[in-house]
Amino acid sequence: MIDHEEKIEQERKEREARIAEEGWTVVKQHKGRKKSADAESGITVGSVAQAVVEDQTNKKKRKEVGLNFYRFQIKDAQRNEILTLQSKFEQDKKRIQQLRAARKFRPY
Repeated sequence: MIDHEEKIEQERKEREARIAEEGWTVVKQHKGRKKSADAESGITVGSVAQAVVEDQTNKKKRKEVGLNFYRFQIKDAQRNEILTLQSKFEQDKKRIQQLRAARKFRPY
């Protein structure tokens, strides 16, 4: 157990020495990303939240071109929907009239 701890301590010192040899450390601002520093080595570790990744994928999906890309296509689709609703309404009116005509008069 002591050998293992000494080995970890030695690796930590080697990492710190390598970081010190490299010289300058460039720090950049990155929006939407949380960073935390590793206490042992001083190395900054980046992590991305799962919600951020899902938002980015949803934005990409929204940007895909759908069937109704142009304004005239949207208007045509609305017009066709209104026409189908009107025709269904007329069919329902005829059916209700037929049901009313087929009723029998039963006074008692």
